[in-house]
Amino acid sequence: MNEELKKTTSQKLRGYFRSFFHYEASGVSSEDRYKSFRIRLILIVGALAGVPLITLMIISYFWLENLLEADYDNDLRWQIKNTQESIEYFLKEKFSGLNFLISLSSYDQLSDQKALNSIFVKCKTQFGELVDLGVIGSNGIQKSYAGPYHLEGKDYSNQDWFHEVVIRGVYVSEVFTGYRKIPHFAIAIRQEAPDKGTFWILRATIDTETLHNFVSTFNLEKDDDAFIINNVGILQTPSRFHGNVLDRFPLNFPLVKKGVSIIELTKATGGQGILGYAYVNNSPWILAVMIKSRAHTTILEGFRNEMLIILSICIIIGIALNVWISTTVVNSIKGAEDKREEAIAESEHASKLASIGQLAAGVAHEINNPLAVINEKAGLMQDILEIADDNPNKEKFLAQIAAIIESVKRCRTITHRLLGFARRMDVSKEAVDLNDLIHEVLGFVEKEALYRNITLELYLKDDVPAVMSDKGQLQQVFLNIINNAMDAVGRGGSVSISTNAKNANTATVSVKDNGPGIPKEALKHIFEPFFTTKEKGKGTGLGLSISYGIVKRLGGAILVESEVDKGTTFTIEIPRNIESI
Repeated sequence: MNEELKKTTSQKLRGYFRSFFHYEASGVSSEDRYKSFRIRLILIVGALAGVPLITLMIISYFWLENLLEADYDNDLRWQIKNTQESIEYFLKEKFSGLNFLISLSSYDQLSDQKALNSIFVKCKTQFGELVDLGVIGSNGIQKSYAGPYHLEGKDYSNQDWFHEVVIRGVYVSEVFTGYRKIPHFAIAIRQEAPDKGTFWILRATIDTETLHNFVSTFNLEKDDDAFIINNVGILQTPSRFHGNVLDRFPLNFPLVKKGVSIIELTKATGGQGILGYAYVNNSPWILAVMIKSRAHTTILEGFRNEMLIILSICIIIGIALNVWISTTVVNSIKGAEDKREEAIAESEHASKLASIGQLAAGVAHEINNPLAVINEKAGLMQDILEIADDNPNKEKFLAQIAAIIESVKRCRTITHRLLGFARRMDVSKEAVDLNDLIHEVLGFVEKEALYRNITLELYLKDDVPAVMSDKGQLQQVFLNIINNAMDAVGRGGSVSISTNAKNANTATVSVKDNGPGIPKEALKHIFEPFFTTKEKGKGTGLGLSISYGIVKRLGGAILVESEVDKGTTFTIEIPRNIESI
């Protein structure tokens, strides 16, 4: 079953490809078929080369896009993480400073206004971002204060931060305005006073500009934004596009408290772009960065433009090469098919000549026997009439018998040519000077040419080498072709004969006339037996066929060029030596 399935599949595939590449159709010219085949070949080669190239470029583009996005996200994560740690370190440093003050001074010392002012001046020198310093009792009343405002005796018992520091012991507040009506945040430490059975709080306030300085370290484009918010979305630092300190930022997405998070923004969450954020440990703050103009898009655009240029150049070069290769392949196929058709035509022609030769030999033998009888009887009748003197019609009968004998001779000539065409003549090799041979042949036709006023022009080159060939058969060929040329030009015409050395191994003899020429339709059949362009009764159509066969046997070739109303040229190519017959 598997073998049958494989066989069926194979047959279907062969049929598909055969139908796809098949370019022969009835009623369609050869040029159209080859044109159709060339177009199909161009499309197939173009698809095989172009599709993988385009696919590779598309994959490369998206791969680079993902790589740049991942790299950009990682860089953004690193910046957020670095700033987050800087803020956390800043807070730890401030708590350490407050703890150091508590460890050096008692509650009574810090409650003294002069002592606190002195400490504040020293701390301000070292920590410039410090705004003020205060000591607050357990009842929420500020006992002492050092700073630019008059906040001694202020009651903080109703403030959220006070309750938070009482509960937690240490506290970092959100940004608020408080009594001074200026945005700031506070850090506070609760300290126990066991000897008094109570506690007190050391509190320092810092301006929001400090937080803004941390946020400004991000490398942002004009459409990007970085800010700090609290858990409910209140801005702790100014924002480029979402308001000032203590304005509300719309939070339309859940927040993850652990690590750095990157989320894609949508229309519902603030437009296209990404938002990166991280919680600042031991504080109520969230560090957020909103990126809308991602830097990697510029790199992608440049890569895309370069890729399109490269693709365009590749397509142009590919199309040119494709057309050239396809045209070369099709022309090669066409040339091979033309040669195949020529070989088939020559084979058919040779087969036809062989068949006609066999037929001609049979016909010649059959005709020769009755011709011999007719000739013998005619001779006998002629002899009897010549002896008899009492026949009043003697002269008349003798004339008729002479006509019969002449016709028999003519028939014998034809049958002799048929036999010569049919049988393979033995080749006798000898050195032949073509120029001398031409002169000998012209000796047979000079009187005829003179009688018919035909001009014979000779262009015989001295450097034509002698050839090893059959002199008698060459003589027959030249005589036949020159006679044909003289028949073609008629009275007052011109025939030129030339010899030349084609190359070191081949000599040529050309016979050119200024006769009426041969039509293209007739040129195809010029060497076929019994085909003639002469008037009826003036030729048997065997001369050129016999000459063609002789030259082929001698290893040469006969070429013919003709143009109507301008004349015909026969060129006989003869090898210098017959290698094999």
